[in-house]
Amino acid sequence: MRRLSAPLGVWAVRGNHDALRPHRIDITGEILKGAGIILLANTSVTLGDHLVLAGIDDLTSSRRRPGQGQANLDKALSHRPPGSTILLSHTPLLIERAASENVDLMISGHTHNGQIWPFTYLVRMRYPYISGIYHIDSMTLLVTRGTGTWGPRMRLWPPGEITLITLRSPLPIQNNT
Repeated sequence: MRRLSAPLGVWAVRGNHDALRPHRIDITGEILKGAGIILLANTSVTLGDHLVLAGIDDLTSSRRRPGQGQANLDKALSHRPPGSTILLSHTPLLIERAASENVDLMISGHTHNGQIWPFTYLVRMRYPYISGIYHIDSMTLLVTRGTGTWGPRMRLWPPGEITLITLRSPLPIQNNT
């Protein structure tokens, strides 16, 4: 992972297997830090002019503690400066709430697009946004299938993916008056 590079830095959020546990070593945090990857934990940063990057701890882990996921989202999105906001959330939950908070792009994963047919149908019951691009009000949601697996170390029909996202500034509005 040390070979990853990007002009504005390499950023990450915790997934459901990366949750901090009391009296345990933060292996994920150490690996990311050693690779020069910056971990966003319920916070946001400004990158360049008018671009805000926010990240929250995994929502499947916080789901076990009522209200924590919402509180984490509020922490990540509060006190952010004006600008376009990208939200990193491992799990595609609280989507409507993120859209109502004027997030422009939410990037998630977690579902693996079901990974093994026919699990796709079961996963879709819990996560209606399972894979691909969705539009929720003015927000775009991208749910990637990822490259990894959960449970069995295999995929049956739903393939993995590596997603490349290119961000472009919006064109200035022309005033023809």
